[in-house]
Amino acid sequence: MAKKGIHPEMKTVKVIDINGYEFDVVTTIDGPIKVESSHLSHPIYNPDKAVKKVVKGRLEKFLEKQKRMDGAKKGA
Repeated sequence: MAKKGIHPEMKTVKVIDINGYEFDVVTTIDGPIKVESSHLSHPIYNPDKAVKKVVKGRLEKFLEKQKRMDGAKKGA
């Protein structure tokens, strides 16, 4: 048998990111909630609406670093 009154009340609040994009979430805290970035403005999740950036993965960064290190060894 489930106990009544032990769970907090869930409510729908508005989330607003720094670029002005808004969406609703269901949570127990009061809103509105202000965040720096969200799935609507972050370039990884939505490159069409956000500022275009080149997002490099770990492998690409590692290979670039290796190339710089090899160049430094040849010059020394």
